[in-house]
Amino acid sequence: MNISLVYPLLSRERALSDPNKQYWPPLGVAYIAAVLRENGHSVQIIDRDLLLRKNNLDFDKVDRDTENLITKFNSHIVGFSATTPNISDVNTFSKKFKKLFPDIKTVIGGPHSTGEPVLTLEMCRGIDIVVRGEGEMTMLDIANNVDMERIDGITYRKDGGTIVSNYDRQLIESVDSLPFPARDILEMQYYTRPSRYISRNLSLRTTHIFTSRGCPYNCHYCAGPLIGRRKVRYHSSQRVVAEIEELINKYGVEAIYFAEDMFLSSKKRAVEMLTLFKQHDLHKKIVWIAQISTKVAEPELLSMMKDAGCAQVEYGFESGSQRVLDLMDKRTNVERNLVVAQMTKESGLRFQGNFIVGYPGETEEDLKKTVSFIKKARPNTVSLNLFMPLPGTEIYKKLKSEGKLYLNIDDVSYIEMPQVNYADMSSNTFQKLYLKTRLTVILPMNIANFLKDNINNPLRLIYVSFTQFKSVIGRAFREVLKLWRLK
Repeated sequence: MNISLVYPLLSRERALSDPNKQYWPPLGVAYIAAVLRENGHSVQIIDRDLLLRKNNLDFDKVDRDTENLITKFNSHIVGFSATTPNISDVNTFSKKFKKLFPDIKTVIGGPHSTGEPVLTLEMCRGIDIVVRGEGEMTMLDIANNVDMERIDGITYRKDGGTIVSNYDRQLIESVDSLPFPARDILEMQYYTRPSRYISRNLSLRTTHIFTSRGCPYNCHYCAGPLIGRRKVRYHSSQRVVAEIEELINKYGVEAIYFAEDMFLSSKKRAVEMLTLFKQHDLHKKIVWIAQISTKVAEPELLSMMKDAGCAQVEYGFESGSQRVLDLMDKRTNVERNLVVAQMTKESGLRFQGNFIVGYPGETEEDLKKTVSFIKKARPNTVSLNLFMPLPGTEIYKKLKSEGKLYLNIDDVSYIEMPQVNYADMSSNTFQKLYLKTRLTVILPMNIANFLKDNINNPLRLIYVSFTQFKSVIGRAFREVLKLWRLK
């Protein structure tokens, strides 16, 4: 069969104001493509954000190009992979596409549809089948024309429009049995242009990989457990080294971001992998960045990571208020997080701090504690994120049961200001605090560290400054105006 796998746009507002996404190749669909090809199917990957950039942000042209690529490929199946921020694009495009080509089977997978499969089909009338959980084997069954009743892990429309959900599919036990993602059918030279995004301000030719699947924790705001079910499965260290060497030799990357939820889920496995990095001289060829939990960070491990080529780690601090951390079920404490921040600095590693504001129940005092924490910890980069209720998460289910959930799916992906205020303070108070924090704390800290981290490579510094800070300047200008109006 001929199968087109489509990675959708963010909302129109976010696509115009957030250029970050264009540097992340869609590895989820690339894994599915590799499995389908290995089993005799023909596959193409269409990244609609890439088309948007190449068409000078002409959304109508992107739709036409997507339709032309699908029809030219003589596609029998069109599959979409969507998180909550781009489900709106799937809805809009699939409806339009299905009217033109009603006989082409349309499928959607990803965290959003896994969390709300029935609601996704009710909203996205142009979609025939939802794939819940991991997509590789389920998509292979669909491509092989297995009877719908016999395919585990799908929710679909039967004749007459009735929506049916089959049994869940078992997780893939041996993730090493999967081929490398099909990067050869992606425009990797486009994705690996020098940027400050994936490498967290280091302005290197960077891409990302997954060395494991799943996370042992169950933070109430996180959609990770929907796919991995809190079970961690690892690629072998040898497989990881082989994939990194391919990325170096074939695509000339200078840095790699380990995108799994938790790099140090297993200390024994991490030590084995770090040892192999040294044995294969990877620490002399690239630098790398990893997400780790403050619960497992310790001086010896951080030192080993730095020695093996790690340049930066990333912590989900999320809040400087213990009360909010407990609401999130983070199972850590503010004091420990501050200790880890200092420990990381002493190891010589850079670190990014990720924070969520506007969480349900957060008060003005809680938010001020987060600002105070940021000033004390002083991360090299700070990511301050507005709370987003993701389908299937514990907090989403709680808000839904209380009748407090958002009504418009487009609102949830608008990153500049919340369309729904979930915090325990007035919208006016929250917006003023949020904007003031971004403009007077986060922005100066990030820009100062960007300049410091790239001053030794002036040509790269100038290139990245001129090509990737337009959105930063534009957003800051809009935030200043918004704050002025609020005051």
